[in-house]
Amino acid sequence: MRKWISVFVIVGLILSLMPVTNASAQEQVSFRDVPATHWAYQDVMSGVQKGYINGLPDGTFAPERPVSRSEFIKMITAALNLPVEAQQEGEAWYAPYTRAALNSGLIDANEYADGDFTKEMTRMEMVRVAVKAFDETVRGQHALNEKLMLKAVENGIIRGIDGKTVPERLSSRAQAVTVIERVLKLRGGETLPVDENALEVAKVEYRIAIGDIWEYKNELKRLDHAIARYFEFKVLESIYIEDGHLKGYLPPIPEGTFYNMGFMVKYDPKDNVVSDKYGTQYLLSGGRKLNPGEHFSLPIKAVDKAKEIILRVTLENAEMPANRRATIMYYLDNKRIVENIFY
Repeated sequence: MRKWISVFVIVGLILSLMPVTNASAQEQVSFRDVPATHWAYQDVMSGVQKGYINGLPDGTFAPERPVSRSEFIKMITAALNLPVEAQQEGEAWYAPYTRAALNSGLIDANEYADGDFTKEMTRMEMVRVAVKAFDETVRGQHALNEKLMLKAVENGIIRGIDGKTVPERLSSRAQAVTVIERVLKLRGGETLPVDENALEVAKVEYRIAIGDIWEYKNELKRLDHAIARYFEFKVLESIYIEDGHLKGYLPPIPEGTFYNMGFMVKYDPKDNVVSDKYGTQYLLSGGRKLNPGEHFSLPIKAVDKAKEIILRVTLENAEMPANRRATIMYYLDNKRIVENIFY
């Protein structure tokens, strides 16, 4: 009898030391801040099953917290089962994972100019690692950011935010896990859905990066419509009204192009806000010129009495002015009410 008891005790000790299987890991590991109703629940639980997600010491996952460079590199390195050396005495916890990422080509030696792996990771920085994780042919190529972003969008790794790529934006820990899950699916041969709006933007941004912005008509060079529209919308979407001023930003533009703009405020002529008989205030009158790269602030005489604010922006080049088209937005009560593009 004692022998059987001894056998049972030994077997129990062995079983307690054995690693938990993937199936039981999902049952045993859960995070109170990632309930089953959370949009990323399935991806987070998949990461738990695959063993690259452990969560935080307090039993949470902090899904909405911005992911750091070190956290993302650790997760994707573990997800790819890359060889990771033991942590050396005195070095940061993430050092073995960053070494593994460097040795495998997921990051370059000069990936981060500041060398700070604890810093929050931008979407562009995440894309650079994620694309190299699923496509080994781009490792060590020092490819343009815009090329990598295009590759990420057209393969479904990254989807747009309001149809834009927003490479400078940060990503949450939940979004980071979703990106890793998409990478693993691509490596497994799956095809992912693509955000078509973000794809069009990514294509334009790549064309701008390589200087492919011109089209020719009757031997005259003119700015391609899609390129012009991209910059025009960046201007118009930056505009807001604050403290009685129309404020915004003019993004830098390609060499050989210039902005042609007209900002007008319409009042009821009976209110006598301006001397113009039609009740129009021209915000860029008197030779006022705005330059690319400039944050501008234009005073409005009486915002509370404004009936309409009309913003017209055209990106042109001297050889072939774009007077055939313009991008125009109308504002009422400081809200965009209609948006027209004329060609």
